[in-house]
Amino acid sequence: MMAVMFLIGFIIFGLYLFGLLYAIYWGHSSQREEMENDPELRNYYSRHNNGMDMDYDGIGNQGRVPSHKKKTKNRKFKQRVK
Repeated sequence: MMAVMFLIGFIIFGLYLFGLLYAIYWGHSSQREEMENDPELRNYYSRHNNGMDMDYDGIGNQGRVPSHKKKTKNRKFKQRVK
């Protein structure tokens, strides 16, 4: 009897987990589709020459940040050396 109850509970849990993941996937894909078809966002990005490269996460394009620091001259140090 315990194995039958465990099996029924496992099936219910599996169906619940599948439904939850499907709802998350469906909500994400429908929101992305609405954003891509929104005329206000499309006009905004076309005015700023970005095309359809929308920034979905809101933190910007991290690839544009240079990985090295620009070397600066220390003028005060050179004046003291002279």
